Amino acid sequence: MLPDEQFAKAVTYMRALRRAVIAFWYATIEDAEAALIEAAQACFAVNILDEAVFEHALGSPYRQIRARDRLGQVVTGLELIRNCETHAAVGFDGLLVERRVLGVPMHGGMIHRVVPSWAEYADLPSAYVELDQSATSNQKRARGEAQHGYRMAIAGRSVVETLLDATAFFQQIDPRLMVEYGPDLQYAYVELLPDRDPAVEPEHVFLTRPMGLDTFEVLLPSLATRNTERRAAQWPAADDYFTVKVKAAKSTVPGAAYREVRHVLRDNGKAVGYAGVSPDRLSGSWSWVERTRQVWRDVRAGYRYLVAHDNQEIEVTETAHQRVAALAPDGTDVLAGLPDGDEPHTDLGRLTMVETYPDLYLSMREQ
Repeated sequence: MLPDEQFAKAVTYMRALRRAVIAFWYATIEDAEAALIEAAQACFAVNILDEAVFEHALGSPYRQIRARDRLGQVVTGLELIRNCETHAAVGFDGLLVERRVLGVPMHGGMIHRVVPSWAEYADLPSAYVELDQSATSNQKRARGEAQHGYRMAIAGRSVVETLLDATAFFQQIDPRLMVEYGPDLQYAYVELLPDRDPAVEPEHVFLTRPMGLDTFEVLLPSLATRNTERRAAQWPAADDYFTVKVKAAKSTVPGAAYREVRHVLRDNGKAVGYAGVSPDRLSGSWSWVERTRQVWRDVRAGYRYLVAHDNQEIEVTETAHQRVAALAPDGTDVLAGLPDGDEPHTDLGRLTMVETYPDLYLSMREQ
C-alpha cells in the first residue's frame, strides 16, 4: 500500500479519474470531439497516478506488478495516448473509433450515444506517435513498455472498459482507494429547455447531468445502456467475458436440432457467410447468420445443416479447404446456388450486428 504522503495525492487523483470517466460517459451523447477531450483527461489522471504516485512511492516492486498484470498493461498503454495528446503538434481524429450507436430518448425525439473504441496501433499516424519526421521506428513519444501495453491491452478495445480497468488496477494495489457507492439515480440526466414562448418549439435542448458523482465509486448511470455493458470498475471486463463466452459457443454446436440454410452472404462477390432458420419450440423458427468457416466447423463436428431443394433435404457436408457444399443427386452444389441474403435478418448487416453485439450472437447460437 501507499505511504501516507503519497496516499493523500492518490485520493485526489483517483477522484480526478472518476470525474473524467463519468465526464467521458456523458460526452458520448454529445459528439466525437467532446468524447476525445474527456478520454484524454482520463489518461492524464491515470498517468499522474501511475508515475507520480505509485511508481514514485513503490518503485521496482510496483513496476514488476504493472508489467505482468493485464490491468497494469492497460495503465502503461494509456500512457501512449497521454504522451501523444500532450506533445504531438497534430491531433488524430480517428483515435476514437465508433463501434456501436445506441438511441437515447429526449424531448421531441432521440439522440445517440456512441460506444467508441481506441484505434488500432497500426492506424496511429506517424506524426502523432513519432518524435519528429526523421524519427526511427524506435523513437516514439512513449517508451517501449507503453507501446507494448497499447498493442496488447488498449488497441481496439472499448474506451470505457480500459478506463475502468485502470481504475481497478490502482484499487487492486491499494484497496483503500475504493469508496462507497452512491445512491441510485432516478434520472441519468434532465432536459433543460431555454426560456421561450411555450408555443414555440425550442431550437436547442440542453442536458444537465448530476454533480458530485465523482465523490462516490464509479457506477455509470444508465444512458439507454445494454444490460451487458460494464459500468463499474469492480465489474468484470465485459469484452473479455464475452470473448471467452463466444469462443466457447463456437467450440460447441448450435442448440437447435438442425439449421436450414436459405441464403448466402456475399461481400464483393465472395461468400463470407450463410443465413437461414432453425426450429424453435415457441415461435416455430429462429433466424440465424454465421460465417462460412464456423459452418464448416459445425459440420465437421457432426452438426446438421441442410438445404431444401426440389422437395428434398440436401445435407451440407464438408469439402476441401475448409469449405462446405450441399450436393444434389446430379452433383449440383445447391448451397452455392442459394440467393443472396437481402432482408434485415438474413443479410451481411445482421452478421456484422451479431459480431458487434456478442450477447446477440450467443443468444442466436443457443437457439
